[in-house]
Amino acid sequence: MSREITGPTVVRVITWLPPGGIERRLVAVAPRLRDLGWSVRVVCIREEGPLAAELRGQGIPVSVIPFRSRLSPAGLRELVRFFHKTGARVVHSHMYRSNLPATVAGRLARVPAIFGQIHNVGTWETRRQVLMDQLAARLRTATIAVSRAVQQDIVERLRLPHRQVPILYNGVDLDQFRPNQQVRERVRARLGIEPGRLFFLVPARLHPNKDPLGTLAAWERALSAAREPLPLLGFAGAGILEGDVEAAIAERGLSNTVRLLGHQDSMNDIYNAADCVVLSSLKEGFSNAVVEALACGKPVIASNVGGNAEALDRPGIGWIHPAGDTGALAAHLKDAILLGGAVLSERASACRQRAQAFSLDALVEQTHQLYAQALGHGP
Repeated sequence: MSREITGPTVVRVITWLPPGGIERRLVAVAPRLRDLGWSVRVVCIREEGPLAAELRGQGIPVSVIPFRSRLSPAGLRELVRFFHKTGARVVHSHMYRSNLPATVAGRLARVPAIFGQIHNVGTWETRRQVLMDQLAARLRTATIAVSRAVQQDIVERLRLPHRQVPILYNGVDLDQFRPNQQVRERVRARLGIEPGRLFFLVPARLHPNKDPLGTLAAWERALSAAREPLPLLGFAGAGILEGDVEAAIAERGLSNTVRLLGHQDSMNDIYNAADCVVLSSLKEGFSNAVVEALACGKPVIASNVGGNAEALDRPGIGWIHPAGDTGALAAHLKDAILLGGAVLSERASACRQRAQAFSLDALVEQTHQLYAQALGHGP
């Protein structure tokens, strides 16, 4: 599918396009920006990745300009040529590995508006990276953050004024993520979850940053508040800690109350099956899962990292605990267990309403306005 767009060219630069949260957001946003009059192109600086086909299927061209290093002279030359050839008016890159070369090439090509975007706190791995990005940030129009917490981290680490660090919260497709009782009943039947049994969902990779072992420890403590039928905790995701989590489940005698569900293709379905969502991350920028859960009408128990507290800033839609605090997490799990499924379900409307502030439509419109203001006019 192709579509001729004659508006200003926007080049989104990213390392590659695996099926991750940042990349899926790009796939969702690019066609909508095109529909607002922008000529959108995507450049990968490593390889394409599986989501490239989805972008092309929606009429968004994807190119690969390999970089052997972040400031590869050959890669920079090719990227500068690409910006000249396409008449790029806006360059918008993602994460340090793409932000640095895209910023330098954008300045060399005299692109009018250059944006780098940072998606997490503590994104820089070395002091050298901080110093290089401090210099690069001064060559950009702005450095975009995905939450106030990320904004503050950028301001402090890159020594930038707040006005040069606008916030674009991740957007969720509210048509895709929404409450659905029929889906709930079907998925719970498929998973063998008995009617009336509470189901707590952990929609996260089994990775140290997501602290699944801490979640298990808190779950064991929280079960003291439970009555029959005992609630169920399900991990929807795979990762390097899978073996450790399996061993911990066995050692703690939790096999009848914990399940490893593996990777789930349709997260909307699994959210609907749950009564409450749990995310005890140790590091986060702005969690897509928190807003997706809210959009499906589910209260969320989350650690106070990144933008989680910014999303859960209304009464009745969730609980926030200090990152790594197993006792506080256990207390919040107990609270939710004692409330029960009927009370948790009554909070669906408030959860859904909060998610409206983080819609995909809002993200697209805010991005559109950011580009237009940087160019001094609309597309």
